[in-house]
Amino acid sequence: MGVTEQVSELDPATLSETDAAALASVANAAQAADAPHLDPVDAAHVRRRHSYGWDMHPTHRLLVTYAGDMLAGYAEIGISHWDNPDLAFIDLEVHPEHRGRGLGRSLVRCVDEAIRLDGRPRVLADGWLDSPRQAFWERRGFTLGMVAAQRRLRVADLDRADLDRAGLDDLLAQAEAASSDYELVDLANPAPPDLVPDLLTVHTAINDAPLDDLVLEDDAWPAERVRAYEQAMTARGFRLHRLLAKRRSDGAPAGQTVIVVDGDRPWIASQEDTAVVAAHRGHKLGLRLKIAMLRLLADREPQVRYIDTWNAESNRHMLAVNDALGCFVVGRSAELQRPG
Repeated sequence: MGVTEQVSELDPATLSETDAAALASVANAAQAADAPHLDPVDAAHVRRRHSYGWDMHPTHRLLVTYAGDMLAGYAEIGISHWDNPDLAFIDLEVHPEHRGRGLGRSLVRCVDEAIRLDGRPRVLADGWLDSPRQAFWERRGFTLGMVAAQRRLRVADLDRADLDRAGLDDLLAQAEAASSDYELVDLANPAPPDLVPDLLTVHTAINDAPLDDLVLEDDAWPAERVRAYEQAMTARGFRLHRLLAKRRSDGAPAGQTVIVVDGDRPWIASQEDTAVVAAHRGHKLGLRLKIAMLRLLADREPQVRYIDTWNAESNRHMLAVNDALGCFVVGRSAELQRPG
């Protein structure tokens, strides 16, 4: 791939400590300016994320730009190895001190060349809603496909008596009464081999989540992807906690909830997935799974201070569950797309 004098390419799988630290510095400066609710990351966190991704595949390509000798911006190109073969995901960031100098434009020109050579004409990007980043992408032919929100649950709030909602015990009792034909199974990482087929079923349930105007193929979840995801979480230093719902009468897999705790920043937990298979909806299983997970975390990860989750703003069912637990919005993002 040709590059401009301003832009070069790093190997995501073999980042040096110096380069990883420089990437972390850009990310942290951008977060402090654009999303101060996010916690900073260090070089080790950045290096493992690029090396292992979500499924033991490194970041597809990593372009960087400099201001003098200082790494001032980057563009990550991500791809799925399982589905959507014509799609690329772009994450672009420029240090606030160097914005407005054309560095982002230079990065995008090189990104466009790279994805053209890779044969991935469709592109997804994002930015905080109504931010200059959203406008940046829209000037380059991207259109808004979905508005998503990052919600946060403060663990300390769960014991507050002044919150205007039912206590967790009452909510759990209601959910258990509505789902009495179901049991919850606590799954280790990696999951036992005999339960992997169940995980394939519940992972694909996420394909029912609303996409609004985004054009995406369904996620594919073969057994190899489930195992690669488990391995990647361990390699990146995340502790994975997972509950599987199964119907007692026939053992049918009905849903799951998955949370990871960041080993580098153990006060942070992130909601990876909560999904209920269509045939098993209407029994408050999503609510039951989430409350049971909160109890599990209180026992195993008492240092966790907050749990973050992302949802489309149109996903009314899951938002109702999150609201019942006391989640609140800390940021909204614009998910943008450019067709091929």
